[in-house]
Amino acid sequence: KPSALTFKGELAWPAAEEDKVIMNYSMDQTVYFPTLDQYKLSPAISVQAVEGAPVLASVPGTVYSIEEDPQTGTTVTMEIGSGYQAVYGQLKDLTVEEGDTVTKGTVIGYVGTPTKYYSKEGSNLYFAMKKNGEPVDPIAYLP
Repeated sequence: KPSALTFKGELAWPAAEEDKVIMNYSMDQTVYFPTLDQYKLSPAISVQAVEGAPVLASVPGTVYSIEEDPQTGTTVTMEIGSGYQAVYGQLKDLTVEEGDTVTKGTVIGYVGTPTKYYSKEGSNLYFAMKKNGEPVDPIAYLP
């Protein structure tokens, strides 16, 4: 359980297909990654989403970094307060830049073509949360 429930239920789902989590957060036991054909820890959730679908900021924050990651593609990390960060991956056509402050529900980009690490899973939004740099379960903060 998260130590601070500051955001419990305050986050909005960042993609429309909230009922289609195709990979769950799991840091206490490994989960199967179909494309990689291996079991590993999952510090995020992956939400099935149509390529080109808008991705919304699930909570207000400031864009901390934008990176190209081999596994998660174009990845936006946002500072959302109290030591928390929200991380959105598998994006394209970003509408934000580093340093931007965004409100909840703002489109920050669109679902991109999945990286080769997710070719079997198909297009999806990678969504992670960190508290003081350590992964926490985003589901605990979503409605």
